[in-house]
Amino acid sequence: MKKVILLVAIVVFSTFGCSDELITVNPDASMSSASSAKSPASTSQWGDYNISVTVSPDGTVWTYTITRVKANAKDLSHFIIDLNNCGDQSATFGDIIWATVNGSPANLTPTEGSGTTCDPQSITTNFVKFDDLQAATSWVLVLKFDKGYSIDETTIAWIKAGTSCNQGTISGPGCPNEAYCSFSQGFFFANGAVNNGASQFWVNGLTIGGVTYTQAQGNNAWFIDRGPGGDQTMNGFFQLGAVRLSGVESEVAADAAIIEAYFTGINIFTTLVTTTGKHPYTYFNLPATSNGITKSQVIAAGGRIGTFIDANHCP
Repeated sequence: MKKVILLVAIVVFSTFGCSDELITVNPDASMSSASSAKSPASTSQWGDYNISVTVSPDGTVWTYTITRVKANAKDLSHFIIDLNNCGDQSATFGDIIWATVNGSPANLTPTEGSGTTCDPQSITTNFVKFDDLQAATSWVLVLKFDKGYSIDETTIAWIKAGTSCNQGTISGPGCPNEAYCSFSQGFFFANGAVNNGASQFWVNGLTIGGVTYTQAQGNNAWFIDRGPGGDQTMNGFFQLGAVRLSGVESEVAADAAIIEAYFTGINIFTTLVTTTGKHPYTYFNLPATSNGITKSQVIAAGGRIGTFIDANHCP
């Protein structure tokens, strides 16, 4: 089975243009004899070629630039990359959206025929082959995957040139990049949180400012603050709790630190005040400043965390 994938030039531009910076991996990727297995009747060697690898920041676009180390190195016939680098989470041939060779649609196949002197099937059945490479001074091979992958620096590859097929090690797609997501503050603190699966995240409680709160206390705090006398400073408390319980606090570390500093040494339930009169209510009477952090700073930090959660909400 072969796959010919079309690409409009502007797609390449937009794919790379939206990235902050490409990740360059082993720009001097020509391998020593110790890291390549030479074909006995080889008329060329792996070290006759230099392979540089760049990866888009999201790990979806992989570019292999192959140049000749020796001016008389033979033209490439095909290039094979082992994709089996993360067990059952490895990238596969079916995960490739498009591919190009020197800007033109690539001829891809997930198999290797007999008589080519290449034998990737001896170690893997999960690979991609750039087939029918044309004569050129250099070759720029681009793969676009449907998801991002981390960099595996021990990926096996094969270069077919003339009657030779040489094996070496390059950087290739490893395990899928983790998708960071966070549940909302309502998921963890609203009344429905006891029935929506949030309880599994509360097993060890939630510690903010050195005080550990139970799920019941978190639900109670939400109920109090949503009543008369609600304080937007508590929004920062709930937003920090949401990303902390979701396990993605590191993605908003700076804002989390602001809120954590403010609430350090404060047990929110010791700040409760109940009004008097015909319709009394209870509210959190939080200090204007705590540990050098103002309420307005906490409110702003909570707002930014809320924006992150909106953009990365767990399904």
